[in-house]
Amino acid sequence: MTINKNTICALLVMIILFTCFLLCQGCWWEKPQEKPVLKQGPALVAPALLKKNFIDEDKLKRQLEIVHPVLPPDKQSRYQFYITPNDPTVGALAGRINGAQEAYGEAVQWIWVSDQTLHGESEKWLMPREFLSDTPNYPGNPLKGNVVSDCEEQANTLVSLVRAEGVNPENVRVVLGKVKFGDEEGGHAWVEIWHNGRWLALEATSGPYWDDDEGKLVTKGGAPFNYYENHDYPVIQVWSYYNDIYYLDPRTGSGNAPDSWQP
Repeated sequence: MTINKNTICALLVMIILFTCFLLCQGCWWEKPQEKPVLKQGPALVAPALLKKNFIDEDKLKRQLEIVHPVLPPDKQSRYQFYITPNDPTVGALAGRINGAQEAYGEAVQWIWVSDQTLHGESEKWLMPREFLSDTPNYPGNPLKGNVVSDCEEQANTLVSLVRAEGVNPENVRVVLGKVKFGDEEGGHAWVEIWHNGRWLALEATSGPYWDDDEGKLVTKGGAPFNYYENHDYPVIQVWSYYNDIYYLDPRTGSGNAPDSWQP
């Protein structure tokens, strides 16, 4: 059988195209590979917690202006008053633990109790010293002898403790913003620490909490330190980042935080 030149050329073209199809990983006809998506994971913060005690940003700012009418030159925001790494009570606790991971392990043992239950009002911030030393004996504490309060105290105290452990202020911060856990959306406070080249969310309120509706303690072990390396934190909007030294409102760009804090 005689094969003419045109047939040979056609066969060679087909072989070349087939080989390219098998070997090419980034050719123009292929759909670009999508970036890996982090897992959503379970709602580590019980949706009932947000429903019972979510932060109203405007109301909170008005309250803190009353509590702290004068903002000193070294502060950018009243939120910063509540990060106290040099407080003796915080320092004493820091002396019993070693490093940021142990500080987080301590924090997830704190028990969430709503401000309404603990104080009889919808919003009240405590200093870390008050949270650690005074809440076990509060009249409104349903679990006498235990350190209790809501997300703000847990986040502020955890950052105070991490700072007391020697972590630089550039590398740890409280975040205030709007989040969604389960079907509930609301204002919330959590912690972020610079870890393995990125900001890692730490959720202290993933531990035990007091269920107001059932009138009982719900025991939970809390999320591992590195849980949010592989899971997406359900933030909708950030209002503020802060610690004792730095502050940033990412919506306006105002504050004195380093560039690494910019979203």
